[in-house]
Amino acid sequence: MSPEDNKDIRAQTTVRVRALLYGACAAAALHGASARATDPVSQHRQFQLEQQQDALTFQLQQGIRDRASALAPEDARRLDALQLQQRLEYQQLEQQQLQRELSLRRRAPHDTARLDAQRERFAHERQLELQRFELDRHRLIQSMPRQPLQPPLDANRLR
Repeated sequence: MSPEDNKDIRAQTTVRVRALLYGACAAAALHGASARATDPVSQHRQFQLEQQQDALTFQLQQGIRDRASALAPEDARRLDALQLQQRLEYQQLEQQQLQRELSLRRRAPHDTARLDAQRERFAHERQLELQRFELDRHRLIQSMPRQPLQPPLDANRLR
């Protein structure tokens, strides 16, 4: 691995750590706010904020490209297709969760314990989905052949 590769890896790791720290700080703030939210409107707003934070984390993850410069055009298209599919799946998950949250809120508007438990399950579902996406992305990138650092030598030039 060249020094340039090491610098790229360090830079990507730094960006990821910053994103994770930002997410952790935001999650802690959201958790503190959710403990204080008792009315249904505040709880619903809290749920939407949590979804938006997870969506931001997902977008940050997709914005970081491993070996992007080393990917062949076909491989870059495969990665883009995977990320598009993942964004669609994530949007579906958010919509399903929103529908389930609204349904429970209509059935039991004052059952804050159930609503809180459901919101925690939803956050866990989103985190698992993000982990699965990252694993799928990593597997795809690892399956791609690395591009040579230099073009192959022409047999005529060797003579």
